[in-house]
Amino acid sequence: MLTPMDIHNKEFKKGMRGYNTEDVDSFLDGLAADYEKVYREYSELKDRCEKIQDKLAQYEKIEATMNSTLMLAQETAENVKVSARKEADLIIQEAENQKKQMLSETSLNMSTAQQDMDKLKAQTNAFRAKCRALLTSQLRLLDDMALDEANDAGAAEPVELAENKQE
Repeated sequence: MLTPMDIHNKEFKKGMRGYNTEDVDSFLDGLAADYEKVYREYSELKDRCEKIQDKLAQYEKIEATMNSTLMLAQETAENVKVSARKEADLIIQEAENQKKQMLSETSLNMSTAQQDMDKLKAQTNAFRAKCRALLTSQLRLLDDMALDEANDAGAAEPVELAENKQE
């Protein structure tokens, strides 16, 4: 690429009746100044373009990283949801199993309590019957004793004893 210095240092051969050297030199000086200005702008623009391309590359890397991070976050979120569902299902299943076990135990306890209550009723009835039989036998014994005493005394049966027998 032609540099401004190349233009400035360029010399032409002189021939007969050639161009006016002052006009050519003056034109070349102006051309060299303009070209130098354009060349500097070009260099600056080229540098800016390289910096922008570097930044663009960095942004593209960041974008790629963010996309992969987002994808990973979505996968993780989905995995967490699946795990949470599985754990919830397990908790529900465990609760249902515990409920069944508790119902079974409660039913068994109620059955046992009913059997115990039936036994207690039977024992109570048996106790009442024994008490009734004992009391009845005791009353007969008392009546018999009173009758024996009345017979031993040779007296007629007292009025009270006769009344008790009727009852």
